Amino acid sequence: MPLTAANIRRVFLEPKPSYVLPEAARLLGMKAKELREWVAAGELEPVETDEGLVLPWEELVTFAMGFWEQEEVEEALGSELASAIPELLRLTDLEVRLPKMEIVALERVAARERKSVDAVLARELLDFVSAHSEWLGADVMAALQWPGGAVQGA
Repeated sequence: MPLTAANIRRVFLEPKPSYVLPEAARLLGMKAKELREWVAAGELEPVETDEGLVLPWEELVTFAMGFWEQEEVEEALGSELASAIPELLRLTDLEVRLPKMEIVALERVAARERKSVDAVLARELLDFVSAHSEWLGADVMAALQWPGGAVQGA
């Protein structure tokens, strides 16, 4: 099941409080069996309800943002990006100079994981931000809590 811009837009622009697992799998562009494997591995935490296991919207988005390429998400959201993702969590450009060894390492890890260098570096920098979040301020801490906590103006 391929991921489509329509799936991304439904998740971010038409959120529901929770999603039954087959619906969540469709939105993520995967088979229900694959989604259940992620649940079994502890990567997703469903909630038991009268409808069976469901994924709260916050859990679905947190997983999706780690699973999807953010560039693809932002492109799909287009002009509605600002209403869907807080400012501190949106992509922006940064030019840096790094030792060639670090660039080669990033490129090789990205190739192995079938991700972009941007995605690999962003994941590594998220660990850095998390480690320093208290010192970095309330706006950064609020952004780290999204989508579970409301972030206005962050």
